[in-house]
Amino acid sequence: MSINEIGLKRVAILGGSGFTGAELYRLLSKHPIFNVDFISSESKAGYLVEKVFRPFFHKKKINQLKFQRIDELEGEFDIIFSCLPTGLLPQKIEKISNHTSYIFNLSGDYRITDTNVLQKYYPETLKQKFVEKAHYFIPEFSEVNYDTKIVNLPGCMAVASIYSLYPLLVNDLIDQRIIIDVKTGSSGGGKSSTEHHAERSQNFRPHKIHGHRHKPEIEQIFNENFNTSIDLQFSAYSLDLPRGIMVNTYSKLKNGVSEIDVKKAFHNIYSTKIFVSYLKSSNASQLYPMIKSVVGTNHVEVGVYIDGENCVSIATIDNLIKGAAGQAIQAANIYMGIDENMGLDYAEGVWP
Repeated sequence: MSINEIGLKRVAILGGSGFTGAELYRLLSKHPIFNVDFISSESKAGYLVEKVFRPFFHKKKINQLKFQRIDELEGEFDIIFSCLPTGLLPQKIEKISNHTSYIFNLSGDYRITDTNVLQKYYPETLKQKFVEKAHYFIPEFSEVNYDTKIVNLPGCMAVASIYSLYPLLVNDLIDQRIIIDVKTGSSGGGKSSTEHHAERSQNFRPHKIHGHRHKPEIEQIFNENFNTSIDLQFSAYSLDLPRGIMVNTYSKLKNGVSEIDVKKAFHNIYSTKIFVSYLKSSNASQLYPMIKSVVGTNHVEVGVYIDGENCVSIATIDNLIKGAAGQAIQAANIYMGIDENMGLDYAEGVWP
């Protein structure tokens, strides 16, 4: 089916002035089918979008679209992307849902289904009526649910962790006890982060050793969607980088599992995934997963390395693209029945 046969899709972005919303608008400005007709920002309402976003400063002819307040949302949209801070979408969900068939949610509000866990990690969500029919969607692994209104995208650290673990767990290759340590760039904290540049620059430090809210998300997805229980230790660390995530996952192989079994599992699963690159073991350091070679793209690099029963699996992503905006566009492409790489295949990593 040609682009002309599909037709343009009317799109809205909620929470458009943060890092994720800005990246989503930037990517969608190049999308041949998704046309952004509405973008919200309470603080920037009335300003021209492309006069605010730095990537468009050198553009000769800018789009005249202006930021508006959420309450100004009118008409019917094929897709609404929500990049609102946690707790805000539930306040507006009834109004927003009347204007679209699908809300692709990039915030954490509806990722967790257990209300006790929600109360601990996302208490703002429970201040409003909880929506139980939201669908958690990983583009590479999840089934499309056309009956849902809200399509939830995983958190950036969570989805990178899932890429590092999925072949090992669905093939029953490792024990339940798993340790994940995550290194993340500063944009993951959003524009409201209180971490000062002087604390982060030329530094490497723990961000959250215990109690990170992506831990129960990872546990839930493997338990509910992939019927696998895990005993997880999850810790996160701050990098002196604006973008990028590296996940290092440590596990032990089950008795009788060989290095060949593991490598076959990764190859068989990821060889058909257009945005996942499985990098085989090599003495050449360039063939290990790196942050630099995925930044600016919707790609994931994964690798797995075995020493006896010890298994280390690694995944790297750009947190703002594959961990957020790009992942959301990929999911929307799938739901709209078009190529999942549409609007995302132009980006290449910059090296060195």
